[in-house]
Amino acid sequence: MLSIWSLLCWVSLILSSQAQEQPEIGSCHLWTGAPECGWEPNLKPMEVFDSTFYAYVPPDVSTYYNETDGTRKVHTMKHNGFFGKFINLSPDPVRVHWDGGGSTGLMYISSIPPFSSSGTATYPTHKFVVTPENDSTTILHKWTIQPGNSLYYYDPFYFDYSKAQKALTEQQLVLYHLQWQNKQFAEAYKKFTGTDWLALYGQKLAPRFHQWRADFIGQTHSITTNQIHFVEKPDPEILQRGTSVYGPRPDEVANVRPHRHKYPELNLTLTALSCAPRVFEIPNFLSDIEVAHILDIAGAADMQRSGVRANEGSDVATSNTRTSTNTWVSRKTDIIIDAIYQRAAAVLQIDESLLRYRHKFEVPEFTESRTSIAEPLQLVHYNPAEKYDPHHDFSMPGLVHLQPSRFATLLLYLNDDMEGGETAFPIWRNGETAEPLMVKPERGKAVLFYSVLPDGNFDNLSLHEARPVRKGEKFLTNLWVWEPLLDHTTARHI
Repeated sequence: MLSIWSLLCWVSLILSSQAQEQPEIGSCHLWTGAPECGWEPNLKPMEVFDSTFYAYVPPDVSTYYNETDGTRKVHTMKHNGFFGKFINLSPDPVRVHWDGGGSTGLMYISSIPPFSSSGTATYPTHKFVVTPENDSTTILHKWTIQPGNSLYYYDPFYFDYSKAQKALTEQQLVLYHLQWQNKQFAEAYKKFTGTDWLALYGQKLAPRFHQWRADFIGQTHSITTNQIHFVEKPDPEILQRGTSVYGPRPDEVANVRPHRHKYPELNLTLTALSCAPRVFEIPNFLSDIEVAHILDIAGAADMQRSGVRANEGSDVATSNTRTSTNTWVSRKTDIIIDAIYQRAAAVLQIDESLLRYRHKFEVPEFTESRTSIAEPLQLVHYNPAEKYDPHHDFSMPGLVHLQPSRFATLLLYLNDDMEGGETAFPIWRNGETAEPLMVKPERGKAVLFYSVLPDGNFDNLSLHEARPVRKGEKFLTNLWVWEPLLDHTTARHI
């Protein structure tokens, strides 16, 4: 994390050189890792601020079914929720509260530092109020959520730049300009793409990591990995080896080879369940032995009530929107867990060393950090009636260098002997139904989805929920991978 002074210097440098830098930032090669956007055809050049930005423009929904443009129309979903982003253009910290009206009164949502932002899943007609950080009785501003609008601003200067210039210090004006310019960009972006810009222009760049394409529902991708299944559980003294932060040694890997599948490679297939958001299922990601091992860890763990968080400036809190319990499992717990991380890296097409602490010679071009870009595995348990209401896995990074955020989510189902407990995507873009995309838990199956679009914008359509368990109990574990690096002050608590 940067100090406020370092942050101001960083932003000042960016703004002072933005005219020269933007053409380079906007070059398709740098944004996608491939010449001429060849692998991502829906990145389109958008002229803004005398430079070119390659924006992600959703294709015609008919293409999701391998049909000619115009054959289908996008269904209006029954669920009308979406991400609401709250931007504070004031030099003072503020709090955002949900106004439930009547006896419910105000419910605290998040704190927003000066010139920063927060957000939450919300619905049309929901009401929010802004108050000073230490005075919830003084109302500074009110918002009523409108259909199709994710962006809500509190600006005591009413976007009058001349007033802001008179009232703010030079350093404050730099940050005010950053958000003021981002508002202008967001307006151009929505006109060009039809999508709200939820990120921070010029700071949140397109992902450097691979994203699987989902051009049509049912599209498949195949990978081969040497991280073969465990078919027997090693003895404890063998299992507990290989727990270095740098991963297991070759001899430790060799010791467990007799306990793994006889074939040297594992073939996995990703099948697109949705194109927007990009959701893939991966059968047989885990073996029965691996599932049983994780459940053994769960049985011995001290599971705590799961929490929620709106942004990195907010405290972790329990909420009736999330009623499960959870714990965390580090990659270096044992050699089976390490193998699961390496298999996940293969699915994501990311160097496995990026998911642990690295030697200097490993991925030397990744200069920002030598620590993992992945959080520990989150192990989650749901009893009957427990659930997690619609939410996004990303949150607003705030004014942080490189704008780190969750990029990909890999869900690993550990049982399927329950009723309910589906993973639902209630606002997926499709041409068939107004109902949510429902993914049924299957023991050993993985589901991959992305929280970020190919141009760096956060994907509002990645809204998802854990449906209530009607009978039995549900276990799963998930891996969150960040981009471009992991913010350790925020991870595990969003």
